Amino acid sequence: MKVWGWILVILGSLSVLGSIIGGSSPAGVFFIVFGAYLLHRAKQKEIERKEKEEWSKTKE
Repeated sequence: MKVWGWILVILGSLSVLGSIIGGSSPAGVFFIVFGAYLLHRAKQKEIERKEKEEWSKTKE
């Protein structure tokens, strides 16, 4: 998820930049937002995994 998030953010940014230069509507904003969501979700899953690991260590 993390890699796809960065890919979408980069491609979305390039798309928005191209649409600004070309004068069309910036449809790449969707990809930037979706990529940012994927990055956020990947970070949350990592935090949850660490908390679960800590919890299982303290339980023993």
